[in-house]
Amino acid sequence: MSRNQAAQSAVLSLLRPGGLLSAAQIQRQAHLTGWSTRNTLARLQARGLIVANSCSGTWHISERGRAAAAANQRSYA
Repeated sequence: MSRNQAAQSAVLSLLRPGGLLSAAQIQRQAHLTGWSTRNTLARLQARGLIVANSCSGTWHISERGRAAAAANQRSYA
């Protein structure tokens, strides 16, 4: 698994339980650099796996992202 894939998987895992997390919270909890966090969020958003809430500056997982996260967890089990 590449570093980008690992970062994306970590972010999806953080968002999977639900709720809203800010980029700073995601960065801390996923142990990513600021650049890596921004890049990962942009990639996941472009793929339709996460959605930004512009009013609160937070992120949440989409239904498509939830399915992708579940598929990743099954493949690692």
